[in-house]
Formats: sequence, structure tokens, C-alpha cells
Amino acid sequence: DGFKQEMIWVFLALIFQGTFVVMYTTALTDFYHDHFNFLSWNLEKSLPEWQRFAIGALLGDFLAWFQHWLKHKVPWFWQFHAVHHSQKQLNALSDYRFHYMEYLISRPIVYLPLMMLGVESAKIAVWGLLTAWQIRFYHANIRFDMGVLKYIFVSPQSHRVHHSLEKKHVDQNFGVIFSFWDRLFNTQYKQYDEYPETGIHDDHFPLSNPIQQLIYPFMAIARSFQAKSEITQKP
Repeated sequence: DGFKQEMIWVFLALIFQGTFVVMYTTALTDFYHDHFNFLSWNLEKSLPEWQRFAIGALLGDFLAWFQHWLKHKVPWFWQFHAVHHSQKQLNALSDYRFHYMEYLISRPIVYLPLMMLGVESAKIAVWGLLTAWQIRFYHANIRFDMGVLKYIFVSPQSHRVHHSLEKKHVDQNFGVIFSFWDRLFNTQYKQYDEYPETGIHDDHFPLSNPIQQLIYPFMAIARSFQAKSEITQKP
């Protein structure tokens, strides 16, 4: 059942990526140059583009780690991120299961260093599409910790721990491309041989309907607003 749902998410994502990703990246770059160009480092003459790209990609991955950490710490952000974590049968297609609000919010953050360093929008879009393949690899349902490479890159084993239902795995392994941010900020789970069950603890989450899953975060946030309003109105 989980894999069948994944195919629906793949279909939706292909439409999304084919019609929106490049256009959105170009629009972000144009908006940056029109309104935030003062943030640019203007290193075009002192550094070749490949070096600027490497620096931007590294800084962007740190911001990706940070915004991933925020998604687990800020309740409203988590409501959207929970769509991705709801999969109980992780597989190489699980990264297609995400709420599109996450993309709209996270991409400007992740791509900001590349834009500040003057990397072209087309190359930024290609970078985003290429890194998606690594992300699909470490969502695969395989017991593989990548040996010594796990100290540099996120592995399938470590990311499965991130999706774990077990309490001891909560708030661990936030890495997106590189794993060393988790070691630097002490969020790396050190036991590499564990292979836990995955999913979320939310009995109300609509596990069987992708469309309802896209709507659910807005409803959950609206309910939290209503609950707070009722509390403040009590005498």
C-alpha cells in the first residue's frame, strides 16, 4: 500500500518538477538580484565559478541541515514535514513524498549562498535535481552504512534512524547531503547497525490518501489556532 501511494507521489512530483522547479529557481534568482543583490559577495574576478559553486553548495547544505532541524523543532513546520515522515515502508521513491510548501520555503534558504556567490540559476536548478538522486539513494530500503564514507555523506542506515518511530532516535541525523554537520552539532546517532521501524505517531494522520495528506497540515494548524483562541477566551 505504501509503495502504491509512492507512485502517486512520483506522478505528482514529476508534474511539479517538470513545470515548476526551473521556473521557480529562475524567479528566485531574479527576485534576489532585484531586491537583495547588496548581499552578493562579488567574487567573480577573484574566484573561478567552480570554487564559488563548491563554497555555495557547502554553505547551502549547512542551511539545509539547519532548516531540517527547524522542521522538527517548530510545530507548524513539522505539520508539513510530517507528510514526508508518514511513510512506514521507506524506499527509494520516498523522497517524492513531501509537501510542496516545504519546497517553496526551503529552496530560497538552501540556494541563497549560491545566489550570493553569483552562480547561474540554471546551474543551481541542475544542482538541485542532481542532489535529489543522492536523497533517493539514502531513502532506499537497504541496510548500508557506506563504510568510511558515512563520515562525509548521509547513508541509508543513518537516515532510516532519522525516520525512526523509536524515542531514542528522536531529533537525530538531520543531514541532507553531508553528515559532518550532525557530528559537529552533536545530533548524529552513533549506533550505525540499527534498522528501526519508521513512520509518525499521529493517529489522525490520513495515511491512505495523498490529497488529504497535502490538506492535513493546514487543518492541523487551523485547529491549533482555534485551541489557542478558546484558551485565551476562557474567563
